[in-house]
Amino acid sequence: MVDPGSTTCVMLHRFFLSPECLENREVYFPREVSHHIRRVLRQRAGDLVVVLDGSGQEWVVRLEAVGREVGGVVVEMRENQAEPDIAVTLYQGLVKGVKLETILQKCTELGVTRFVPVITTRSVPPEIGEGRWKRFFAIVREAAEQCGRGRIPTVEEPVQFAQAVQSAREEGPMILLWEEERETSIGRMPRGDGVSIGLFVGPEGGFTREEATAVEAAGGRVATLGPRMLRAETAAIVGSALILADH
Repeated sequence: MVDPGSTTCVMLHRFFLSPECLENREVYFPREVSHHIRRVLRQRAGDLVVVLDGSGQEWVVRLEAVGREVGGVVVEMRENQAEPDIAVTLYQGLVKGVKLETILQKCTELGVTRFVPVITTRSVPPEIGEGRWKRFFAIVREAAEQCGRGRIPTVEEPVQFAQAVQSAREEGPMILLWEEERETSIGRMPRGDGVSIGLFVGPEGGFTREEATAVEAAGGRVATLGPRMLRAETAAIVGSALILADH
């Protein structure tokens, strides 16, 4: 048996699988994952890995068969300890190129629960095809595996700014980062445990005054990250880190 508090467990390779891959104490790895285990990671029968199904539980699995299809047996079940106790939804103004992929990866590592791309006044909505959506999912899954999380964040389809504000208002407190704010620092704002927070980060051109005012009118707060102008992807990462610190 593996000691749940063992630091060795943190170093084990981790895989999110669909629930049907776990039956009683036996685990079946899909062919693509089996190939990665066998050819890339060079795992062998007897090695230990961690399997997750996105529920917050995780299973330490001893590999029994490492061939074209890999199978294993559960040696321990435990609660994942890496999920934050605060649910942060990042409402990200659409950005160009691969910047959104960087935001998805880094903010998944920080603990963001949900990503909602937002069409704002100054954003240029890109055409997001099926292949790119699959890549988005792969990015957050791999980032969640790498950093030890127990759940995979969701990535939703783009929404208009007004719709995003209404959604965030119904879920809990919301904060909009705005470069023209001078007084309220997000680093000094009070944070509660066990709540949901919506964080709004603008695109390359930032939010307009009208958009900032709309969030305040809906009960949200406008905050600054300091006197320096940050890139959109930097602001998303720093803002998420400040909210999720110690959670």
